[in-house]
Amino acid sequence: MMKRPATTRIAALVLCSVVIATCPMPADAQVGNVASGADQPRTLTLAYYYPWYIRGDWSRHRYVGTPKLGTYGTDEPAVAEQHIRWARRGGIDALVVSWWGPEDLTYKHINRGFLKADNLDEIRFAIIYESLGRLDAVDGKTDSIIDFAQPAVLKRFIADLRLLKETHFNHPSYLTLGDRPLVVLYVTRTFRNFKRTHIEQAEQAIDLDLYLVADEPFFGRQKDPKTALNGIDNSGSPLFDAYTTYNLFENARVQDGETAWEYIQREAMPVFKQWSRTTVFCPNVMPSYHDFRGNKKLRGDLAGFKAQLEAVQRLPRYDDAPDDPRLIFVTSFNEWWEGTTIEPAEEYGTTYLDVLRTTIAPGSESR
Repeated sequence: MMKRPATTRIAALVLCSVVIATCPMPADAQVGNVASGADQPRTLTLAYYYPWYIRGDWSRHRYVGTPKLGTYGTDEPAVAEQHIRWARRGGIDALVVSWWGPEDLTYKHINRGFLKADNLDEIRFAIIYESLGRLDAVDGKTDSIIDFAQPAVLKRFIADLRLLKETHFNHPSYLTLGDRPLVVLYVTRTFRNFKRTHIEQAEQAIDLDLYLVADEPFFGRQKDPKTALNGIDNSGSPLFDAYTTYNLFENARVQDGETAWEYIQREAMPVFKQWSRTTVFCPNVMPSYHDFRGNKKLRGDLAGFKAQLEAVQRLPRYDDAPDDPRLIFVTSFNEWWEGTTIEPAEEYGTTYLDVLRTTIAPGSESR
C-alpha cells in the first residue's frame, strides 16, 4: 500500500480530484459538469444524500416543504431510481450517502433501496462517515468530543472502515480518486489527539489507501487551517487529503429574515477563502436552512443559490495545484429535517436542480 510522507502528500494530489475512476455509464448519461474546452479542468458536483426515511411516517422530526414523491421510504429501489434520475438532471456526479453503522436504519435502507437501484450505474456514490454517531460514546463519554487517545476509538474506526471496504468501496459505482475511495469525515473538529499515524494505522489495517475529506473548518480557531485542531500539523502539511464544510450554520450569527446566500456571503466565504489558499478545499453550497430544533431560519431563493455556486467557483486555488479539478458539495439533496434540500418539491419543482446544472455546467443537457 502506498505510503504518504507528510511533506509530499498534498503536492502529489490534484485539487479534490485525481484520476476519476470510471464506472459503467450509458452513452446518454455520462458524468456531467465538464468545463468548456477539452483540456480544461473539471468541476465535480457531489450532494449529500440521506437514506433514513420511512414510507408514510416522517413524524420523527418536523420539516418544511412537500416532496414530489410524498413521504417516501428510502428502502425502496424505485425511490432511489427516481432520486438518481433527478440528480443526473441536475448534473450531480455523485451522491454522498450518510452512514451510521450496521445497526442503524440507514444501513438497511442503503442495502435494500439505494444499492438495488437499476440505474445506479448512471451515477457515483461515496460515504459521509457520521463520526459523532459512530465514535462519540466509544471513549466512555457522550460529549461531542472524540478522543483518539482512547484505543477503543481507533479500533471502532478501523472496524467501520473494514466493513465499508467489504460492502461499498469495491462497488463499481463508488467514487474513487485514482484508486482511492473518497470518504467524507463528518465534524473532524471534534477529534482530539488525532494524528497522521492514526490514518496510517487505519489504512494499513484495511490494506487500502483512502482519500479523506475532513469537515474541519468552522468559526473561532477553526477559521484558519494553521490554528485548526486538525488542519496544518506540526510538519507544516495538511493532516487530511482535503477539507470541506458540511454546514457553517451557527444560530447566533444568523440575522433575522436573511437568506442563505446573505449569511454565507458574510459568514462562510471568508472561511472558504482562508482554507482555499493553504489546503485542498472543497466548498459547499446550501440553498436554505430551516431545522426542526427551533433555530433561526435562512430563507432560500434561486438567485441566491446561483450566486453561491458562482462564488465558490471563484475561490482561490491551492498554489500547488492551481489548474486542477475541484469538488463542490451540495448540502443537501434530501435532508428534509434541516430544510436544506434541492430534491424536487411541490413548492419549487426541479428549479434548484436546473440552476445547479446550468450554473456549474452552462449548456449541459437535461437528464
